[in-house]
Amino acid sequence: MTRADAILTAVQRIHEAPLAPRGWAHALPSIAAALRSEHGILLIQDASRKAESAVSFEMTSEQMAGFAAAADADPAFWGAIRGVPVGSVAPTSALLPDREFARTTFYNEGVRPLGAFHGLAVSPLHTPQRFVHLSTGRRLGREDFDAKDVAAMGIIAPHLLTALHVGNRLAAADLRAKGVGAALDRLDTGVILVDATAKILFANQTAEAILAGNDSLGVDREGVRATSRHATWVLRRLIASCAHVTMANGGPGGSMAIPRGEGGGPLRVVVAPLRADTAAIDTDWLGTARPVAILMITDPEREQRVRKEDLRRRFGFTSAETDVALEILKGDGRDASAARLGIAATTVRAHLSHIFEKTGVRRQAELVRLLMQASIS
Repeated sequence: MTRADAILTAVQRIHEAPLAPRGWAHALPSIAAALRSEHGILLIQDASRKAESAVSFEMTSEQMAGFAAAADADPAFWGAIRGVPVGSVAPTSALLPDREFARTTFYNEGVRPLGAFHGLAVSPLHTPQRFVHLSTGRRLGREDFDAKDVAAMGIIAPHLLTALHVGNRLAAADLRAKGVGAALDRLDTGVILVDATAKILFANQTAEAILAGNDSLGVDREGVRATSRHATWVLRRLIASCAHVTMANGGPGGSMAIPRGEGGGPLRVVVAPLRADTAAIDTDWLGTARPVAILMITDPEREQRVRKEDLRRRFGFTSAETDVALEILKGDGRDASAARLGIAATTVRAHLSHIFEKTGVRRQAELVRLLMQASIS
């Protein structure tokens, strides 16, 4: 399997995870494979930094507990892990030289018992109430993670965050109850459940609005369709692959961009299998047809508009300050931000000065964390 195929498989498993019992346990092996690692752990800590929940790959329950305990016992190194900006990917070697890392309590009590050494970590979510840590590890003696590995984790992390949002929104709802529709209607992401022939069995309100617009996705006699014949063929083949796994070279499901009929940016659609034997859905509104796939639809342009408006409302940013704040989140420096915005670097610095005043933070790393937290709350 190529690296691209492995990443796609990991993304598929991640989006399936919130809707399946032990879904994260099934997703972690795919994440580890995409990062060419032998071990993986998804650890969630509460406000007191105690482990709230954890799921792992190629770790015994004792090793997983030891990892969480080592994090608690080594506040210096774990503090460095928690200090990495949200969404940024960090090899352990970037946080501490190998020789020093080998002397830490975290390594000796949490990593060494696994027979591992080099690690690759990312935090897709860090709020005062919760810290989410994803890391994978390689056996002692293997090479360190390189730039391609860091890039792969960078691709995976946003999908993990989206899936965590979906899982958190659905956690309070009993998916076996008739009220499942109301729970899904509260999601900003479009959610469509389809059968093997692409017939729509359920669409939440966001998805219904997208379908009603008829400029990207719609419905015909054969089921859900896209704007063009080719895009429709690709979409329905992805759906069919979820029912007939053997027909897909890279595994069931996939992702694609759906162009709009009247211009504008495309929608992003992830198609993931929804298996009858694992999916935690058993509702009357599904009728007798069995859902085989879930379509998760996001509109980047709409998300950007909502995000800008939210930042203006929360912090009193001007339109120009909002643009600069969103550029700073990309993490490649003020000069790059200025170039994309078509303004001088001095103008970016001036806007940043006002942003710091309005948010009450003093360092750019603190600003990035604050803005990331604002965007997910």
